[in-house]
Amino acid sequence: MLDKEAEHWDKVAKGWFQKSYANELLAEHKKNTCLRLISGWADVAHSQMILKTDLFAEAFGPEQFLFNLTTPNSIVAIDVSKEIVTQAKGQAQQYSVDSSKYLCCDVKHLPFRSNSFDLIISDSTLDHFPSETDIITALKELGRVLQAGGTLILTIDNKGNLTYPPFMFFRLWMKLKLAPYFIGRTLSRTKLQQVLNESGLDVAECTAIFHYPHPDGLVRWLERSIRRLGRGRFDNAIRRGLTLLDKLETKRSKYLTGRYIALKAVKRGTS
Repeated sequence: MLDKEAEHWDKVAKGWFQKSYANELLAEHKKNTCLRLISGWADVAHSQMILKTDLFAEAFGPEQFLFNLTTPNSIVAIDVSKEIVTQAKGQAQQYSVDSSKYLCCDVKHLPFRSNSFDLIISDSTLDHFPSETDIITALKELGRVLQAGGTLILTIDNKGNLTYPPFMFFRLWMKLKLAPYFIGRTLSRTKLQQVLNESGLDVAECTAIFHYPHPDGLVRWLERSIRRLGRGRFDNAIRRGLTLLDKLETKRSKYLTGRYIALKAVKRGTS
């Protein structure tokens, strides 16, 4: 299974620049949202060992945020695809970022000793697996390598979103080759908290982010169309619209509108 996953993501990576998935303003919004979330939930500057669980955005996307994290220590980052790791290292050079600890490995079978990291950032990594069992395995691995008292910041597809389609829709979407990459399963908020608790982590914070509907292809098309028609004149209006949608995070209904569940979990025990 690992070989198939790696082959899939290698193939996606090799053909990515031939695809038209560039959405600068959505990417900017995603990047800023992730940076806000991380800065509010963790002290990156004083973290000794940091792990990030995939490098797709760093390889290709303006929505990457890893290169903007300020820390005196180099960050360990992993991806199942050698091609993505190579591309991410190339991008890191342009930001003068140390990529010596970017590794090719599987998040479900991490090559690290237990209690290695005091901060783990996993942004929409675990929702690209074919089964819930894979997600649970990965969560247990992340819990294993996290130090006692350490923090896990996790984002994952929110199946409670009102526009989240049945999984058969995703299967059809992928079968018709309309999806740019494999879309996987996810866990409900309740199940996610249960698995984390069983893995020795307590959920300290939980919210929902990115309040626009599925599929995001429609949102991407709208951004590109409006920018093309306005030739940049509507960029600030689009930014204001995205900021306005962010206010839904303050509502009790946020888990019905947010595309991703975002949570902070702390491993029980003392470091």
